[in-house]
Amino acid sequence: MESAPAPTPARAFTGAQAIALAAGPMTGLALRALAPGGLPPAAAGVLGVGAWMAIWWITECLPLAVTALLPIAVFPLLGVTTTKEAAASFANEVVYLYLGGFLLAAALEHWHAHHRIALGVIRRVGTSSRQLVLGVMLATAFVSMWISNTATAAMMYPIALAIGALFGTGEAARSQRVALLLGVAFAASIGGMGTLLGTPPNLILAAAAKDLAGVTLDFVGFLRFGLPTMLVLLPLCWVLLVFVFHRERIELGTEGLALLESRRAALGRLEGGEARVMVVFVAMAAAWFFREPKAIGAFTIPGLTDLAPRLTDAGIAVIGGIVLFLVPGRTKAGTVRPLLTWREAREIPWDVLLLFGGGLSLAAAMESSGLAERIGTWMAGLQGLPLPLVLLGLAVVTVIISELASNAATASMGMPIAVSLAHALGQPPLLVMMVVGLAASVGYALPMATPPNAIVFGSGELTVKDMARAGLALDVLGILVVVGVVLIAF
Repeated sequence: MESAPAPTPARAFTGAQAIALAAGPMTGLALRALAPGGLPPAAAGVLGVGAWMAIWWITECLPLAVTALLPIAVFPLLGVTTTKEAAASFANEVVYLYLGGFLLAAALEHWHAHHRIALGVIRRVGTSSRQLVLGVMLATAFVSMWISNTATAAMMYPIALAIGALFGTGEAARSQRVALLLGVAFAASIGGMGTLLGTPPNLILAAAAKDLAGVTLDFVGFLRFGLPTMLVLLPLCWVLLVFVFHRERIELGTEGLALLESRRAALGRLEGGEARVMVVFVAMAAAWFFREPKAIGAFTIPGLTDLAPRLTDAGIAVIGGIVLFLVPGRTKAGTVRPLLTWREAREIPWDVLLLFGGGLSLAAAMESSGLAERIGTWMAGLQGLPLPLVLLGLAVVTVIISELASNAATASMGMPIAVSLAHALGQPPLLVMMVVGLAASVGYALPMATPPNAIVFGSGELTVKDMARAGLALDVLGILVVVGVVLIAF
């Protein structure tokens, strides 16, 4: 009797991952040794580590958060910084702003408050397929302004599938289901561009603006750029989906309304813990908005900083997060528990906080080592070009990278370069950084470009061609909108 063949041992890494793992440090050491452009040792070391991190981030041969730890591990070995200096960026206050946002999002999700918000928006738009696509997109974008794009897409995805199932069979029905699912994916990313908490690149931008340019970009300050971008791009996306690529129209009538009403009725009345979470949510949003005094003509609305001058957006976020653990709420079963427990808090994406820190640590080292200044010198030849043309080119490059790498990693890599480019052009650094920060969230063409894209692609209802066709067009619109809004709003 023949013995069974021995099982093939599982490999720790694929061939492509193994190549990327080796290419990262090899490229880094080569750049450190070559010191292109006569870079001093510290600057050459930072350039090498930056290239090393870029290779590992783009290929994702290791988890993004693990790659983000490289500055702490490697900078002291190369004599770039001390371990303490490299680690300082991991405690940046923006990390805690996002931590507070994560805790708020976890509470909203646990009590299903985000479902109520989403369904409340959708049921008011009508029952034609075009109106439902708009309603789903509006609800997705609004929720994504406050919780992660991934969580928003995961929440809206089954709702979109349930609505899409009512469209029936045939090519027209399939086309509208594709529009609905793409609307979820695209609106999740677009909504995240609206507020400082919406997506990691926004907070990376805020932290880099303070560390590299000495500019404080708070919650309200970001709204001046992010909110117009979202408000312009979202309707353009809807028009693109339902009037250009998926022009069929299907009426659902009472059946569609019944589905939405049954889902909303299942949530019951707004009460107990869900109501209290909504109160905390509104209070935090109001505190961020009214943190500083607001002048309206000759009238000034006092701000929280009049009472606590050192209060920051991060402080409000942490206070709100602690309150969620302190305030009790009653479940539908009648039990009483805190609005948030550590069981839910353990599930928030802690790895993103490390990713923030790694990007900021790299950016700080580029500045302190003189590498950022040298890059600015290399870019001096761009001074003669029109500013809109330079910004468009920068946005195009950022979007291309964002299609292949995570948007957070793209923003982290781009911020120091944006500061150097701004100095070379004689422009305010925040103007150029804002283009990179917002453009990092413009990546709609590929399933792997963003988690929301991957989530809806997993439905099997659409093909890569479906996503790429609409996504590439939206990429172009996104680039134009981002550059246009930044130039007008600055």
